[in-house]
Amino acid sequence: MNRSITLGQYYPGDTPVHRTDGRMKIILLILFMVACFCARSFSSFLLLTAFTLALVFVSSVPLGLLLRSLRMIIYILAITFILNLFFTSSDEAPLVSWGFLKIYAEGIWKAAFMAVRVLDLVAGSCILISFTSSPVEVTHSLEALLKPLSKIGIPVHVFTMMMFIALRFIPTLAEDADRIITAQKSRGLDFSSGSVIKRLRSLVSVLIPLFVSSFRRADELAVAMECRCYHGGEGRTSLRVMKYRALDFVMLAVFAALVAGTILLNLIEFGYKL
Repeated sequence: MNRSITLGQYYPGDTPVHRTDGRMKIILLILFMVACFCARSFSSFLLLTAFTLALVFVSSVPLGLLLRSLRMIIYILAITFILNLFFTSSDEAPLVSWGFLKIYAEGIWKAAFMAVRVLDLVAGSCILISFTSSPVEVTHSLEALLKPLSKIGIPVHVFTMMMFIALRFIPTLAEDADRIITAQKSRGLDFSSGSVIKRLRSLVSVLIPLFVSSFRRADELAVAMECRCYHGGEGRTSLRVMKYRALDFVMLAVFAALVAGTILLNLIEFGYKL
């Protein structure tokens, strides 16, 4: 398996985060996102970061695996940081002025806070969903939460099945891409030298076989599902019946306390004037 692709990779364990019900993990993720977007003060961001680090420690997910998942957003993080740094205006005198580009102290704080928010959000999402929940658990949990929508005609099972197949085949497609690139390099194709246009053209020799391989896998999967008389979610049962336990409600209380603590710290630091 390509270790650089962390999306869809499940890290097994027996921690409280692993044992939490999948439906509750989705609810906890929503609460965590609310806390991330509510954080505005230095103390609230400090609380959010400390909570994220504690979540990493409790889940026992290797730090290297988490850092590889954060590496995927490095360009988005850099663009977000630069935009907030140079395009934040203030009534105070700029610290640095270079033509129309000006850097204010407020812009530095805003860029730093935005970077921390994105890092905490991605790290928390990876811990709660990707690394401590298998793709099967995620799809079944999401289907259970969205099941009431099926009563108004929304094909919930079809949606979750598509999501499961997409997550399942991300590592497989990454392996196919690596194999195709290795095969093309053995034929003398160079991906690292030449102009940008030449490099883009060389990628065509990778993309076309990858598309062909993807369509072939999709066709094989469709035939296999038809041979097993798959007809959607109507009348289907689940091998594992999901039930909420005491641990789930403890985790819910902890994440609710995080949201409340974030809002309270904002109120205290800004003098109860948001």
